Amino acid sequence: MSQVDLLELFGYVASVIVAISLTMSSIVKLRWWNLLGATCFGTYGLLIGALPVALLNYFIALANIYYLYKMYTEKAHFQVLPISTSDVYLKEFVRLHEGEIKEFFPPFGLRDNRDYISMMIHRDLAVAGMFIGHKIDGTTLEMDLDFVLAPYRDMKPGQFIFKESTDIFKKHGIKKVVSAPGSEGHTTYLTKIGFAMKGDRLELDLA
Repeated sequence: MSQVDLLELFGYVASVIVAISLTMSSIVKLRWWNLLGATCFGTYGLLIGALPVALLNYFIALANIYYLYKMYTEKAHFQVLPISTSDVYLKEFVRLHEGEIKEFFPPFGLRDNRDYISMMIHRDLAVAGMFIGHKIDGTTLEMDLDFVLAPYRDMKPGQFIFKESTDIFKKHGIKKVVSAPGSEGHTTYLTKIGFAMKGDRLELDLA
């Protein structure tokens, strides 16, 4: 394969990476993929002698670095508000995001005979997600739903609930939170938060 062919292939790869970045629902993933694509495309521009292409894409790469730095370093303001599972707002939230909820939590469904603890997660005064769990004994809560909207999927909501604000659960006598493995993405997320696989479920002992 000639050098020209390799350069053209590199350009196509860079284009594909940029296109992939635009399919990401998570803003963090979009930024990372777009950073990679813009860097590759900027390098392609240099290699073919197209300086405007190189400068534009390196500028985009720097913008991605800037916003990623802000995402990882800025302290977000979180607030958790208790809400009843019979609340109209909760039901409408679940209905509106039913497709994604079923993707992450295929068996999700509310039952009348469960002792639920449910809460809205606010981030910088905006609704970021919803958490619902039910007691399976006096000190153990089984997770039914831990859903965060796409722009806020950067681990911070989970770290806030399960690491920084365990009093949310302890005031209900909860010492352990458990979850079925669920989707691969959610299992990976829970593992990063600190859950450990024990038998057929993930468990987190609250500090």
